[in-house]
Amino acid sequence: MDRVVSEANMSDGGEPGPVYAGDLMVGGDLWRRIFDAIEDPVFIQDADGTILSANRATQNLLDVSEPDLIGNRCYAVVHGTESFIPECPFVRASGSHTRESYVIFMFERWFRISIDPILDDAGRFTGAIHILTDITDIKHLDELRSRLAAIVETSEDAVIGATQDGRIVSMNASASRITGLSRDVVETPNIFSVVTAGDEERWEEAIRSVVGTGEGIRFESVLKGLHDNESEVSVGIAPILDERGAPGGVSFIIHDLTPRRKAERALVAYMAEAALRMKVPLETVAQEIGRMTTLLTGGSLTVAEASTILRVQKAHIDQIVQNLADLNRAVAESDEEIPEAYRHFLSNR
Repeated sequence: MDRVVSEANMSDGGEPGPVYAGDLMVGGDLWRRIFDAIEDPVFIQDADGTILSANRATQNLLDVSEPDLIGNRCYAVVHGTESFIPECPFVRASGSHTRESYVIFMFERWFRISIDPILDDAGRFTGAIHILTDITDIKHLDELRSRLAAIVETSEDAVIGATQDGRIVSMNASASRITGLSRDVVETPNIFSVVTAGDEERWEEAIRSVVGTGEGIRFESVLKGLHDNESEVSVGIAPILDERGAPGGVSFIIHDLTPRRKAERALVAYMAEAALRMKVPLETVAQEIGRMTTLLTGGSLTVAEASTILRVQKAHIDQIVQNLADLNRAVAESDEEIPEAYRHFLSNR
């Protein structure tokens, strides 16, 4: 048996003697101290719900002394009602003879009310232990986690949680779409299964660096998807810290760059085509106007002749403008993935 030394129990020689735990049970004092030391409000009821005893936490919560609680029904002091509330766990426990609980909002806080039945030797219900556990902080944390989970799940970026060796433990819908990995696979996939050949070493080094330094890393890469389709992506890797603040895994936030890269290539192609359509005709127009200006200044060209040349060059410029308009329309109506603002501009809407 564990021993506790107390100055109240002295040996004949004046030295402290041993005090056994059983000695502290005199008058139920130890039981009462334990009862009052419990932070959750707890009270004991008889078979009809009458309060027989209440700990200090119950008195503090209800702002009522124990003598004023004893003899009252639980529903009167907790809920302020004249009878048991619907789906009362006490009523359920009296019939099921097992622990019953439910969650309720009262006193501007969320509580889980748990009822543990007290049975006699014959298994008859003789009362219960009524426990109120304040779960407000837990509920708020759960709500926050639910909101964050909804944000992650609906994100267009792939969000993946993995162990330090790359084994995937969670992923959102976008991750499944970008990587082609099923969220219902029997065997746990590994992030390296979607990394293109030759790029695995860079990913391994990045993960080791994140785990070792605790600092995130971002880089661009190419991932394999369904049917060997490849996606150009921006990858962010960050540590997932455990309760000690030590890395327990890594998270990947992957942004699909493929649409942007396609748009960039489409716009580069457009700019090259536009330049080709304008370069030679505009150089020709510029040369003709320059030659006309020289002849006109030297008196070798009349104003009427100059006017005729200008009308011809204007027709050339009008044709160039029409060619660009045709090109703009073709690009705007194409299936190329270009930014909507550019498509709007090119279509002259």
